[in-house]
Amino acid sequence: MFQGGFSKHRETVFIVHGFNGTSIDRHLQYLRDAYISRDYNVVTVDWMPLARYPCYLHSLINTRLTAQCTAQVYSFLTHNGAFREKMTCVGHSLGAHICGMVSNHLTIKQYRIIGLDPARPLIERKKSNHFRLSLDDAKVIQVIHTNAGFLGQEGNSGHLNYCINGGRAQPYCRGNPITSAVFKHKKYLGVPCPEGCVDISGPQRLPLSRRNPLALIAQLKEFYIGNDAPDDAMGCYCIDVPFAKHCPFSEVT
Repeated sequence: MFQGGFSKHRETVFIVHGFNGTSIDRHLQYLRDAYISRDYNVVTVDWMPLARYPCYLHSLINTRLTAQCTAQVYSFLTHNGAFREKMTCVGHSLGAHICGMVSNHLTIKQYRIIGLDPARPLIERKKSNHFRLSLDDAKVIQVIHTNAGFLGQEGNSGHLNYCINGGRAQPYCRGNPITSAVFKHKKYLGVPCPEGCVDISGPQRLPLSRRNPLALIAQLKEFYIGNDAPDDAMGCYCIDVPFAKHCPFSEVT
């Protein structure tokens, strides 16, 4: 990896896809390219052969092996000088739970995890947090859910949680309930806040940011999503994304 251009002095991100996904899914390519544009080391975890449709249960079991193998790479990098505080694991769907389980195999838990719509089916039946993303998996955990209560988890499962467009039914993704849920699960990143949306000044919805709604919640003060969010930020925040006039990725299967 070091011969391939990896630098221990840069920020590093692991990107983990979800069920029936691949490392070259379009929405994950957006993430990869965004991180590369900011001079991050990017490690994509492609466990596609272990996550194929239609066997979700098999994929769920395979998250454990994938997390263990990812932890080996993580440990190799930190052993060779990469800084834990500069490393982030970003996981979508089952990939979010893989990010959490990586810490099960580390002597010191991860510093930062960002869960994009952590998967719900069968996960909520697990009594132990050992096999899912939980608050003790990293010092800083952000969770960005959508379609909560169906394919995505409900509740504030991170230290910092975001809801986008209310989170439960994304605009313009209508039609067959299962089909539209899959579309939303693929594209949108947001979660409904069960206790209501909390603004910095009170319980109102946060103002719109048309230029870059997923990077800035602002007016009273700047508040960022992702790696730029303050490490000590906590709670649940809501953003409206008003300009998606159709259901993106509706052709994705």
